[in-house]
Order: sequence, then structure tokens, then C-alpha cells
Amino acid sequence: MKRVCACAAVSLVLAFCGTVFGAVSEGQFSVSPMIGGYTYYGSGQHLETAPMYSLKGGYSFTDNIGVEAGLDYSITNSTLVTDKKVAIFKYGVEGLYHFMPDGNFVPFLAVGLGGYNLSGPSALVSRKEMGFMDYGGGVKYFINDSLALRADVRHILANAGAFEYTLGVTIPFGGAKGVAKPVSAPAAPKPGTGKPQEKVAQEVPVKKPAEEQPVQKTAPPSAIPAIPEETPAPPQSAAKAAEVPAVKAMPAPAVVTPTEVVDSISNMQLVSIPSACYTMGDPSDKTLAAHEVCLGAFSISKFEITREQFQRFVESSNYVTDAEKHGGCYTITAGKEVLNPAATWKNPDFYQSRKDPVVCVSWNDAQAYTAWLSSSSEKKYRLPTEAEWEFAARSGGKQEKYAGTNNDADLYRFANFCDMKCIYEWKDPSQNDGYWSTAPVGKYIPNGFGLYDMSGNVAEWMQDYFADDYYANSPKMNPKGPSAGTGHSVRGGSWRSQKNALSTTNRSSAETSNAFDNIGFRVCREP
Repeated sequence: MKRVCACAAVSLVLAFCGTVFGAVSEGQFSVSPMIGGYTYYGSGQHLETAPMYSLKGGYSFTDNIGVEAGLDYSITNSTLVTDKKVAIFKYGVEGLYHFMPDGNFVPFLAVGLGGYNLSGPSALVSRKEMGFMDYGGGVKYFINDSLALRADVRHILANAGAFEYTLGVTIPFGGAKGVAKPVSAPAAPKPGTGKPQEKVAQEVPVKKPAEEQPVQKTAPPSAIPAIPEETPAPPQSAAKAAEVPAVKAMPAPAVVTPTEVVDSISNMQLVSIPSACYTMGDPSDKTLAAHEVCLGAFSISKFEITREQFQRFVESSNYVTDAEKHGGCYTITAGKEVLNPAATWKNPDFYQSRKDPVVCVSWNDAQAYTAWLSSSSEKKYRLPTEAEWEFAARSGGKQEKYAGTNNDADLYRFANFCDMKCIYEWKDPSQNDGYWSTAPVGKYIPNGFGLYDMSGNVAEWMQDYFADDYYANSPKMNPKGPSAGTGHSVRGGSWRSQKNALSTTNRSSAETSNAFDNIGFRVCREP
């Protein structure tokens, strides 16, 4: 028992040291060495409580459902005169159901069957075999994506009934965050190169967003709005913002209080933001000229759109993405970004759980999703404008370098980016956000508006066309980007980006019909 207590103490110390990440996920294998004990009960049984050693191997069919095979060994004392020492081998298989599989603290239930083999000096015990059934549960606590602490309890139903209790570790591999595949891996976005977050894109007219109105605190009326069609963006407002010389600091924006809401039909979790003005851009960068912007009320999704949400859209509408129609998705091979014919949102060439943000979707695909969501939810959805996105990312226009923080050294707690787990040469070895590719949405600390992954995880498509010099001519009221351009804006940086690309003011773009393994999107809802 001293060994068990020592193991538990070390495990608890490790559990609370450093940042915690990890999850149970579809396709994941695991190995679990454990130590514990058996307590036997029942009339006629002759075995005493004894320590036991266990090794389990598991596989997850889905995020919730898995199977595990195990082998236990124990040496116990017997009350029989002829058999003072009895060796017990126990083997079996169990089905597991994991609750909250995307979290760090994952409770589970187990039920199984198997057999015992007892071996002792006398013929009474030697080679005695019997079957059993068991049920129970346990909990896994992930220290990181490659190690979890584990505690289990089982009730063994057999001739020699027993309670089994164990402590140990689970070592997962494969699945959501397994070893990086060498085939094609994602690239760090570099503004202005014409790639994933770069300034290239076909000319595809943007939808005309509806007029901004004050946000509704309750569910909007049930009238079905027309599904948005592709029309040229409206002319810029006559109220042009005067050119503002660079300033040393942005003026503090007015205090804005967001409200969390849930779409009663689509179950989309949103943050409702009232109308406000702020200073957009970066006064230290001439290409990001600081200028005043005033926005009407809008709501923005709390999380990036997940594979699960996108799959519902595809299955409901029989939609085929641009990557599936036009030769694949851009990934990185041998340090260069190339079109990978095998990569699509279904398989971007690295494993994703259903809660990971969807990638390998073009701007056109994102538009199709918002049109479907508008129709099915009876509300008007679209992509956010750059001005809306930046205001939300900066927690209401505050001077936040990254969404939620100004601290470079603390970024791994707020964002998934190219850190020590990243497989690219530009990685930052000083930080560990827990993932080498995408992470399930909501894994990191949200910003001041309660929005997750505004910096990092996946870069996000904007509604706007992109133009380098747009800030110099941007209207003050509800800017919606230029009326035409060579691509659409992308914001936020991604899991394969360097830290500077995660800045809340950083701008880049990509071609409208192209798909990339590090670009996804979130949505806005109009009042």
C-alpha cells in the first residue's frame, strides 16, 4: 500500500504542475499500466485482500465509446491450510463510455467480462479457472495530450466476488492528437505571399449585409429572411474617414457589455455585441493605419464552426465543397505549400475530432454554410466584417495584442499556434499549447468578450474583399471592405502560425475558391 500511496502522491503533484491539455478522441489507442488491490467477499471464499498489478490496452471507436482489454496479476494469501499463497491471473475485455471526452477531466463507465486463473500448491486451487462479469467506472485526468492520470473501481461478479480499485496512468496515442503525418502538413501564414492567409483571391462579389440594428436580447421573430445571394458589395458610405496620422496610442474605447445568447433553432452559441465605436488598426504600422470605426449591433459565434456543425450542413444540403470539386486543399509538403488532391474537410491530412474547427473550406463554402444556416434557423447569418471581427477579438476595441492577452510569454494559455509541438522550423520552442495541429474549440482561455480562439487554432474567413490600402479610405460607419478585390480577408492566425500572425490587428487574405488546412470560419448574426 505504501507504493500505491507514493504513486498517488506523485500523480497529484504532476497533475497540478503546468498547463493541462488532452482529450479522449475517435481513433485513439491507449496503454494503461496500473497498480491497486483486490478485496474479496462472500461466504465460502478463502482469499485475502491483496495488491494487484494491471496492464490495459484500449481503442476509442468514437469520442465517447471505446473498448479495453486487460491483464491483472495478484498474489494473495489463502485461509486454506494447504494453500497459503495463491497466484491470480485475470483477463478480460470491457466496453467504456466516456463523458465529456473533449475535456481534461474525463469520467467514464465500464462493463465487461472475462476469466480468472488461480494457481496454488494444492490440487484444490491449482489451475482453477472461472468466468466473471464486472461493472464500475473511473476517471482520467489529462496532464497533457500524451499522458493522463487514472483511477478505477470495479465490482467483480464471480464465485470469488471482489472489489477492484486501481491507480495509474493512461498513455494515449494516435487519434485526435497523434503523431504528425509526414505526407502533408500545414504552413505558417505569411502576409502578402498569396497563400492561405495571403493577398490572393479570385474576384467573387460579396453578399450585401443587412443594415446594423440594436441587438435583440430575446429570440428574433420567426419570419424567414431571404437567403443571401452573391451581389456586389454596397458603395462605401459617403462619410469617409479623414486620414488620421499615426498616433502613439489608441484612445480607450467606450465600455461595452456583451451578452451570451443561444439561437433557439440552430443551437448556435453567440455573443451579442451592442453598437459602439473604436479605433481600428495599429498606430505603429503604416499599413494598418489607425482610424475610427463605428459599428451597429451584431452577434458573433462564441466558437469557430466545428466539423460536426459543418457535417450537419453537408448532410442536410448534399453540398460539395470547392476542395472536393477542384482538386483538393492546400497543405505543406517539403516546406512548400502545394495543392494536395487527397485533402478535404473530411480528411485534411491530419486527424480531427468532431469538435475541432472545420478546415479545407473555401470562402465560397463558408458563404454556402451561412446561407443554409440563415434558411434553417430563420435568422440572417453571414461572415463577420474585418471591423466587427477586430472589435470582438480585442474585447471591445481594447489594446489587446492577442485575443485576451498582451503577454507574448503567456500566449500558449490563450491560443493554439506553432509552438514546441509544431512540426515546422519556425516553431517557438519556449511554449507548449498542447497540440501540434488543430485543437477542439474552446480549449483555451477566452478573451474579455467570452470568445474562444479569436487568435490561433484556425485563421478565419472574413466577409470583406481585401485591399492593402483599404484602411486609408475606410468609411467610419460600418465599413464592409472594398467593393471588389483580388481576394477575401483572413484574420486571426492559426495552429501553424508564428505569434505575430495571431495579432488582433494583423491582416492577410486568400483566394476565394481555394481551401487551406489552417483556415476555417465563424459566423455573425444580424439583429
